[in-house]
Amino acid sequence: MTLPSEAMNGTETAREPRRNEVLHHVTALIGEHGIDGMTMRQVAHATGLSTGTINYHFGNKRGLVLAALASAGEAPEGVVPGGSPLARLRRLLASFVLDAPERRAWWQFWVEVAAQSARDEELRRHERARQMAQRRHVEELIEEGIRREEIRADVEAASAAEPLLALATGLAIQQLTAPDDVTVHRAFDALEEAVRGIATSSAISESASA
Repeated sequence: MTLPSEAMNGTETAREPRRNEVLHHVTALIGEHGIDGMTMRQVAHATGLSTGTINYHFGNKRGLVLAALASAGEAPEGVVPGGSPLARLRRLLASFVLDAPERRAWWQFWVEVAAQSARDEELRRHERARQMAQRRHVEELIEEGIRREEIRADVEAASAAEPLLALATGLAIQQLTAPDDVTVHRAFDALEEAVRGIATSSAISESASA
């Protein structure tokens, strides 16, 4: 999808970033107002575009929601290239620690989508695909970590990925709903302990000395 020249300042290279900016506003508005509470007028006000322009390129409000869900992918900083498998796993799990406004806003968006998907088959299908891709990514990191002797050889990737993500997701939700009970520091410590539970002693030692 491309937005018209009024939104793009006439440059082709600006179009994709501008589209991403629109969807960023949509995710923030959904997090703040919910899917049902978000209006096209709010999106127009936040983006500086007319409702007609938005409808032309996204079809309708549902099209905006689906596009936002597809573009959101992982939480901010959830997938970062480079580094050892154990380091990348730590960074991925750190995206469940709500220590930044952008990350907290993303999780507010995700909670709204997850709640709506319980009643919406199409949203549920999109969310299931996102979760499956995320779980597979964690499994691949664990498998690579085993090959590089950073993660214990007796760890089974498929069995370890599910509880890791369940713990991380639960901590993220608790940070939103009960911030006084689960601080970002406690969430970080719990996830770090979970990683240490599957890491080899040598990898733990290297991390401690780094």
